[in-house]
Amino acid sequence: MKTLTLNSGLKFPAIGFGTYKADVDSITLAMKAGFEYFDTASFYGNEEAIPAAMKATGTQREKIFIASKLWKDEAGYENAKAAFTRTLERLETDYLDAYFIHWPNMDPEINLETWRALEELYSKGKIKALGLSNFLPYHADIILKNCKVVPALAQLEIFIVSTRFYCRLGVH
Repeated sequence: MKTLTLNSGLKFPAIGFGTYKADVDSITLAMKAGFEYFDTASFYGNEEAIPAAMKATGTQREKIFIASKLWKDEAGYENAKAAFTRTLERLETDYLDAYFIHWPNMDPEINLETWRALEELYSKGKIKALGLSNFLPYHADIILKNCKVVPALAQLEIFIVSTRFYCRLGVH
């Protein structure tokens, strides 16, 4: 499978399996199909499905790339550290390949506190890459101007709408 290289030198699979609303059976099928990158989040409520699928397929932890994200109500320095610990417990692992702030907080200071907690976990080797999810440029700029560890990944939720649909509605 094709890999991409992050700013830290970490390589990861170019194509991943998003686990939003996925159950153990679908994640197990994805592992059997050869997916090596699994993207989850505390908000999805199914982090436990990844280790269950690993057991069902005999997949070794070192053979897959696991990314997770902390939710809005987990933001802040202490909250982020506690959320990370809960995520590790649910995923039955002692590290994450990538960890994201799922959505920016409207308070830039909360985003900075959260990022500082993630940087500490990164420096301890608990996270191999840090990322921002759904951050617009003005949200990310605050992190970039104040960080010690530059985000290695950025995720954006994108919706593609058919232009035919809009043309039928008379919207151009």
